[in-house]
Amino acid sequence: PPPRPPPHHPTTTPRWDEQPCLLVHSQSHALPEVRERSAQYGDTEIADALASPIPICGVMGDSQAALYAQRCYDLGAAKVTFGTGSSVLLNIGGEMIHSDNGIVTTIAWVYVGEPTYAFEGITNFTGGTIAWLQDQMEIIANAAETENLAQSVEGNGGVYLVPAFVGLSAPYWQPNAKAAILGLSPHSTKAHIVRAGLESIAYRIRDVLTLMTQDAGVEMQYIHADGGAVGNRFLMQFVADVLGITVRASSLPELSALGAVFSGMLGMGVVQTIEDLGQLPMESVDYAPKMERELADKYYLGWQAAVQQVLYQPKQG
Repeated sequence: PPPRPPPHHPTTTPRWDEQPCLLVHSQSHALPEVRERSAQYGDTEIADALASPIPICGVMGDSQAALYAQRCYDLGAAKVTFGTGSSVLLNIGGEMIHSDNGIVTTIAWVYVGEPTYAFEGITNFTGGTIAWLQDQMEIIANAAETENLAQSVEGNGGVYLVPAFVGLSAPYWQPNAKAAILGLSPHSTKAHIVRAGLESIAYRIRDVLTLMTQDAGVEMQYIHADGGAVGNRFLMQFVADVLGITVRASSLPELSALGAVFSGMLGMGVVQTIEDLGQLPMESVDYAPKMERELADKYYLGWQAAVQQVLYQPKQG
């Protein structure tokens, strides 16, 4: 391995918050030492199986690592990981901001003692919605069919699928909401329902990012995307259309491990700065908005109306 860089001198010392420690009747000194994500945590020889020890360097959480791998190092940079649900993170800079709308603030990473914070939002049932269409409703045989089916119809035909299978989170905060398919007519087909399922993913992303950018006071030029669904061209294009910004879909769908590698590269001195990481090549496909803004907003207003029908709870009795 390359020679280890000299230790840097952080401007602040990361530490545990004493208040939550007291809530769980624990002492902070009994917890592991707090270190930066690119710190060196030790070495492993795997019980003398290796000719020389391998340094352990580069430890990050799943979502933060994907944000890091996407080079979202600047204020206002954001990423969406499309998995069973969608993990949305927005870089909000070096000062902690608390959302007025229930968005979670998290530490994205710490570099030379300086933290970078992010807003984090999770939307349930992204890939889970497609799995429901396949396994429960048996409308499709596999997820790959959804792209062609969605493109086979002209528009959504007024059909909306609200995937509130476990309630709705931000900005609705209704855990008791139930999923529904609305706007069906005699002309509706399974293609309309499948398209509605894909469209619902984009609407939920817009729901969350609207709150995030509003509370952070930032604007986005584009959003990075990764996860299994980045191969669905209809979905990526519709996300770009609904958000009104370019979606930069990674050619490598799984990026969390790469983010940890980048962190280790910095910690081991393979690269010297975060800016060096930003210069590394990265393959992606850009989806610029194509839909007229008026039409995209019309679709989104239809989504909001559908959600309100789901949220409406008539009185019993």
